[in-house]
Amino acid sequence: MDGGGQQQLTPEQQQEQQQKLAQQEEQRDATLRAILDADARERLKRIGCVKPEKARTVENYVIQAVRQGRLPPPVSDAKLKQLLESIQEQSGGGAGPTITFKRKVAPGDDW
Repeated sequence: MDGGGQQQLTPEQQQEQQQKLAQQEEQRDATLRAILDADARERLKRIGCVKPEKARTVENYVIQAVRQGRLPPPVSDAKLKQLLESIQEQSGGGAGPTITFKRKVAPGDDW
């Protein structure tokens, strides 16, 4: 048993797999260019720099919504903002992180 349960790929198979992934990414980028306006694409790029997994989730949502006819292309920056807000509300992250300060109280302090 090899422990991982995965077969070793030959260099040719690895290269072929990388080419397929690159081709899928190209198709994805072309789809996003076709359905997002320039400002919305720029906003998603900035989000991707900070939170790549969130940007990917939003991209997937937008692509599916357009393909199913729930969202007419081109998707504007304003519409993308609305989508981001609704996704954030659904995920329970509406108010952002809460910070609590715990201060040490000296034995003679009255506050």
